[in-house]
Amino acid sequence: MNTKRGASAPFFFGLINKSMIEQIKKIIIGLIAISLFIGCLAITLNHLNPKSDPNPLENIEKKLDEAAQKESVLTENEKMLEQESTEKEWQEVDNTTDK
Repeated sequence: MNTKRGASAPFFFGLINKSMIEQIKKIIIGLIAISLFIGCLAITLNHLNPKSDPNPLENIEKKLDEAAQKESVLTENEKMLEQESTEKEWQEVDNTTDK
């Protein structure tokens, strides 16, 4: 094998032969195949598991709205009983803290 040794020839030109080039091609093709497989797998798994609720704050707002609706359904008598029970609880807290 006559190769030109000098400034115009690359350093690695004489070190790589045809069998090495074939091996490098096989390695590159293998890496591309593995990358494509992993990419397809990621896309498939992402498609199978869609995001049902993108924003957790929406869940909190829904729960607050439901609680407000339940509270508005109470009758006047139930509202008075609820208010009295909360006042009793606060009085008990005040009594325990005053002692």
